[in-house]
This record gives sequence, structure tokens and C-alpha cells, in this order.
Amino acid sequence: MLEDPYAVLRALLRAEAVRNTPKPSQPRPQPPSGPKTRERQQSPEERERG
Repeated sequence: MLEDPYAVLRALLRAEAVRNTPKPSQPRPQPPSGPKTRERQQSPEERERG
């Protein structure tokens, strides 16, 4: 038998606390704005001008 009968209870409480702790929100990575993105934003007339 365990020397500390409350060790299991403490472990369960710690696990529950970790599980219920709110996670910090991580910012979403921004998609790379390459030439394809810029081309889509231009109208067909602007593409012809260069």
C-alpha cells in the first residue's frame, strides 16, 4: 500500500486542474502574400497596364 493515502487524490486534482485550465489563444498565422494574391486583387484592366 502507498505510504501517502492522499497521493492519488492529489494527482487526480492536479490532472483535473490542468485539464480545466483555459489555454492561451494563439494568433493565426497570416497566409503569405505572394504575387498570386496581388494578381487576384487587381482588375483585368490593371493587369493589362502592367
